[in-house]
Amino acid sequence: MIISFVNQKGGVGKTTSAINVGSSLARRSHRLVLLDLDPQGSCVKWHAVEGNQAFDVIHQPTLMIPADVETLSSAYDFVIIDAPPTIDGITWKILMASDIAIIPVSPSSLDLWACTETLKMIREVQQHHPDLEAKFLINRKVPGTRTGGEIRQALKVFETGIFETELCQRVAYVDAMKYGVSVMQFAPGSKAAQEVEQLCGEITKGLEKPEIGDAADIRPISSLYHEEPDNMTYHDSQTL
Repeated sequence: MIISFVNQKGGVGKTTSAINVGSSLARRSHRLVLLDLDPQGSCVKWHAVEGNQAFDVIHQPTLMIPADVETLSSAYDFVIIDAPPTIDGITWKILMASDIAIIPVSPSSLDLWACTETLKMIREVQQHHPDLEAKFLINRKVPGTRTGGEIRQALKVFETGIFETELCQRVAYVDAMKYGVSVMQFAPGSKAAQEVEQLCGEITKGLEKPEIGDAADIRPISSLYHEEPDNMTYHDSQTL
């Protein structure tokens, strides 16, 4: 399966979502590669922090053709593509190669306005690639607010699927990226980790899923955190 995270607007959480979904798939014993097509190379930088070997990451900021991605897909169970924040020829090629396009949106009017052009291109691509599925992912929702429900209602006007899972704005996502690990490694059992695992379950629904890896394999860095009602708060950096 080829999964792309696309949105012409930057700062909506494409990279963080792609990395954590990839990590969740790897925990389920799936073989995958993450293609970092953003010139900034954020995924590659994350991957290099600790030499993370959970899955392969390839930085390819230049044009790729669907055949290149299909070749990779024959060697992996999943190919995840972190698309650049643009709507151009690269995005078209990414969509043509994808089985599902995930559109992260945060609860803001700016994100709603920006996703219009992304959806327009997706619909144009679907005329040539009718099997392409597109779904919104509500991301960076502030816990305990009405914004999640409001954005879900607003997105319905686009007549495009919406994941039931919503990823909230939590410190655990930020700090896990900083240390070059996923939220499942950084803070297992946290609300952030639960959200990602639930989202991964939605994405892979209907596919055979091996059992998730033993919790004993998870880094003990999680002991640096304690759970707050709606967030994860840093506890002690001096022990690192």
